[in-house]
Amino acid sequence: MGIVRQRRKAETRALLLQAGLGVFAERGVEFATLDDVAQTAGFTKGAIYRQFPSKGAFMLALFEQYAAVARAGPGARQAPWFIPLTLQFAAHAMRDPLLRRRFAVVLAEAPDGGTADGQLLKALGRVLPSAAPAQ
Repeated sequence: MGIVRQRRKAETRALLLQAGLGVFAERGVEFATLDDVAQTAGFTKGAIYRQFPSKGAFMLALFEQYAAVARAGPGARQAPWFIPLTLQFAAHAMRDPLLRRRFAVVLAEAPDGGTADGQLLKALGRVLPSAAPAQ
């Protein structure tokens, strides 16, 4: 694959993820669609499936993008989608053991910084049920 094509693919992926962060924060994980994300990013849904093999793979990439921002600290967490998406992921983590484990790691690693978003992450880290199976 040529350099120009690789760069274009990376740019498309970044635009889709950025649009996904906003759309999923605004509409909620249950109601946001890949069509919504594609339209917001200025692409077709086919562009998403060229980048990600499934909605689950897109959601995983979205979570990884979110996690990178959470770990980066208070300055990075100023995006308008950050707190709504934090609440969306927390709600889903209550029902999904795999997401719960991954989210717990992100919460533990996120610096507080004394900001409202940092305090929210620390509070969620304290109240999120353990991902370990009951004995």
